[in-house]
Amino acid sequence: MTDIQQILRENDLLKAQLLLKEEQLLRKNERILYLERQLFGRRSEKKLPDYGEAQLSLFNPEQGKPALEQEVSVLTTLVEDIKQKAEQRRIMQKQHSASGKRSYKIPLHIERRETILEPENVNPDTLVKIGEDVSERLMLEPSRFWVERIVRPVYKAKQREQTLTTTIFQAPSKPVILPGCIAGESLLSQIIVDKFLYHLPEYRQAKRFKELEVEIPTSSINRWVHVLADKLYGLYAAQMERVLSGNYIQVDETTHPITDRPGSARKGYIWAVRSVLFPGVFFYYDKGSRSQEVVLKMLKGYQGALQTDGYAAYSIYEEKEGVLPLGCMAHVRRKFEQALTTMPEAKPALDYIALLYMLEGNLKAEGADHEQIRREREEKAYPILQQMEIWMQQAYNNCTPKSPLGKAISYAFGMWPRISRYCKEGYFQIDNNGVENAIRPLVVGRKNYLFSGNDSGAEDNCIFYTLLGSCLQAGVDPHKWLTSTLEKIPTLQTPINWEELLP
Repeated sequence: MTDIQQILRENDLLKAQLLLKEEQLLRKNERILYLERQLFGRRSEKKLPDYGEAQLSLFNPEQGKPALEQEVSVLTTLVEDIKQKAEQRRIMQKQHSASGKRSYKIPLHIERRETILEPENVNPDTLVKIGEDVSERLMLEPSRFWVERIVRPVYKAKQREQTLTTTIFQAPSKPVILPGCIAGESLLSQIIVDKFLYHLPEYRQAKRFKELEVEIPTSSINRWVHVLADKLYGLYAAQMERVLSGNYIQVDETTHPITDRPGSARKGYIWAVRSVLFPGVFFYYDKGSRSQEVVLKMLKGYQGALQTDGYAAYSIYEEKEGVLPLGCMAHVRRKFEQALTTMPEAKPALDYIALLYMLEGNLKAEGADHEQIRREREEKAYPILQQMEIWMQQAYNNCTPKSPLGKAISYAFGMWPRISRYCKEGYFQIDNNGVENAIRPLVVGRKNYLFSGNDSGAEDNCIFYTLLGSCLQAGVDPHKWLTSTLEKIPTLQTPINWEELLP
């Protein structure tokens, strides 16, 4: 090899290294911009972007060249109809919110304690009442304990009624859910509700009890919670069966740290399964795994529509007979929102998605039934989805596969058959947000009590999140329902019909 060849080779090598460094720097800059947006920018999941008239120029010839000129004549009418109805809806909402100040209505059943303020330094005998002014303020008394004293008198027959065998008369003990436990059903229910609904860890509850002059060790509260979980497992299993008996569910999962290893925490996963057509939800934990085997075990025997995000574990249901996989448009929107932080070319995708959500908002505001929704989606949503697919094909050819836009399009393409299926039925949802809302209490609770000490603790958490979440889904008061259920269970004959006790 000559010196010139050597120099040329080294030059080519340096050029390749330079290109690699430039690509790495570009990726780092994109990551920095994304993190900055996450920290300081608007979160797309908190509020859907308000794509107004000025932004929705995708099919508006007056605001520049359309993205897909050959289809404008076909889509302009339906797009304008969606935009017009959405604008009318926004105006009505603004008018409604601006009409008068907010009024607070205090329910009539709330106890009224009257305070009468008489004028001072006046002889009431010289006055005649001609009216009165009344105002109300809402007051609150702190929680208070009370003790139920259970007295069981012991009797024997009177002297003249006695036989050779003296008979003792006494009422049987009151059946309780936790024999020998100082806590009654109402207190146990409050502990469960405070931890799993209001995210108050057990040590904070013990501190609050102490402020009320009752000392209950945190260890005792923890033990009661775990024993109650065992007592209520039958209800949990019945709720799982009920949810899976429906024909339309949504599934999602979230992380849940487990601290059963010295000095570290391992990442576990809790799954949430929500029934869409009737109130119901359950949470599932299997050794913290997120594998496809857990999905198959959790949903064993299920038949119907299954709505999920793009996690690969659900892909097996594409070929499973009796199951119709549905996708989540919100997850697609998130990918393009992330891409938009560094690539303005992603905006047309968000314009398409905004139109689809506008249509859903219009239908909801009109109170449309399932058949009307299906027709509107078929006539308006499906053509927009088709145009978005064409746009993605063109845009993908103009970007690198590993760019934020390329990754967003790849994700959308992989989900597209599932995404577009929501147009098939009026009762299908455009996204998976229902189950994400159901799983939110678990996420908030995790920020307060941080972790579970072992797999058993995580399983117990699933039981209580399932029961309380089902109460919320059904519009049932969780504390009243749980107190009543804890009182009923010890009185029932085995085998217990758990389904009858569900909220």
